[in-house]
Amino acid sequence: MSIVSGIVCDGAKASCAGKIAAAVDAGIFGYEMFLEGQQFYGGDGLISKGVENTLVNIGRLGKVGMKETDKEIIKIMTGC
Repeated sequence: MSIVSGIVCDGAKASCAGKIAAAVDAGIFGYEMFLEGQQFYGGDGLISKGVENTLVNIGRLGKVGMKETDKEIIKIMTGC
C-alpha cells in the first residue's frame, strides 16, 4: 500500500494490466522486505501505525481526496 496507493484506475485495459503488474511487484517487494526484517513506518506518507489505520487513510484518499478524479479521467479520455 505504501508503494502503489497512488495508482489511479483509468479504465484502459492495457494500462490496467501494467498497474496490476506494478501492484504485484510491490507486493513481492513488500514480502522481501518482511523477510529481511524491514518495513515502512507510520508517518511515511500515507502509512499509519497498523494496517487497519493505513487502510483507513487509503480509503479516505479514495473517497474524499479523489471525488472529482473519475470525472476528470472521462474528460481526458473523451478529449473534452
